[in-house]
Amino acid sequence: MKLMSLLPPLSLAFAVLAAGICSASGREGPYVDLVDFPHKEANWDRFYDLEDHLIRAFHDLCGDTYCEGEYSNHIALQFRCSVHAASGTVQACTLVIGAGNLEVERDTGRVVPDSRTWACAAPLGANTPVETLHVALAGRDALRRPLPGSNFSMHDALFDCLN
Repeated sequence: MKLMSLLPPLSLAFAVLAAGICSASGREGPYVDLVDFPHKEANWDRFYDLEDHLIRAFHDLCGDTYCEGEYSNHIALQFRCSVHAASGTVQACTLVIGAGNLEVERDTGRVVPDSRTWACAAPLGANTPVETLHVALAGRDALRRPLPGSNFSMHDALFDCLN
């Protein structure tokens, strides 16, 4: 009988705790992922087309430029941008690059990985409008063209970041 009398207070405590957890994880802030600008997943297709374009451009340039040295198999993994939702301006963008080598130990037969990642920031000018970023990075020579508000390209940033 005593256990039954505890259930309503425990249920209420659980509900309060769950509500607190949900509100903390769903907290709104002034910045959103570019994918979610101007609202949740509104820029999904356009952003992922842009990311795919950048990854292909990276692959095309990599071997002759910044991808020589200790690691020979660099790959662009992900591109992300934050947007100040109220103004529609890009705050920051980062391209993550990964590389690695696998070697076989002759004595044990183990395959030993040696890997690394780099987070390379895009050299954007302040208050770059979302549309301006899309136009700048959608072009044929996207990695080599200066980014909006900057005299530097993503190629320049990658060269500095990876070397």
